[in-house]
Amino acid sequence: MEKKSAVTAQEFNEERFTKVNVFKKDNSTMFVLNFMPGQKLPEHNHPGHELYLHVARGTGRFTVEDETSGVAEGDVIHIGSEEKISFENDGTDPASIYVTMMRLPKQH
Repeated sequence: MEKKSAVTAQEFNEERFTKVNVFKKDNSTMFVLNFMPGQKLPEHNHPGHELYLHVARGTGRFTVEDETSGVAEGDVIHIGSEEKISFENDGTDPASIYVTMMRLPKQH
């Protein structure tokens, strides 16, 4: 077993959002994205991977394939491998999102 505190990965920067790796294994990675108010994650996708996101702190807006949804602490989201995702902290407090990214088996 390997145990770490994800709370210590809540590191913020006034200039841009931060990404702090917690675990990196063969087929999965767990990291924390941290956003000050007004900071954004540009639209992107992760082909060949599924994402599970947990809003651990704060609020914001996710846009997935042109559908926007407000999120708050405690919300969880699943993102498929081809879906394009972006995020904006539109709140007044810092936001932290715990992300688990899993590599999908290759299709033959």
